[in-house]
Amino acid sequence: MKAGFVIEEHVVVYCDGCGDHYSEKDNESICFHSIAQAIAYFSAHSATVGWVYDGDRILCDGCIATLHCLQYGHTYPDTWQTTVWPLGKLTRSRSCTECGIPEIEAQS
Repeated sequence: MKAGFVIEEHVVVYCDGCGDHYSEKDNESICFHSIAQAIAYFSAHSATVGWVYDGDRILCDGCIATLHCLQYGHTYPDTWQTTVWPLGKLTRSRSCTECGIPEIEAQS
């Protein structure tokens, strides 16, 4: 039985693009017993967790979306979203369907 303060080693996964740690809920890091276990997990679950391991690097869903937009350009919906501000002013905007950046903030 373990008791008191125990030092244990585990593997935590960080995105190679932005450094964000992998978590599934409550922003808590997921701890794996080994690098091999982490690789097996992402190889089997990449489609459902949004992170991709390509055999060299692991990237989070945000970095994957950003790389997609850098390579192919942003994709905006045909319709605009209307926002009503507290004083009654209306604005229209739309955001990239891949990375989420508002069109007004995107560089051409």
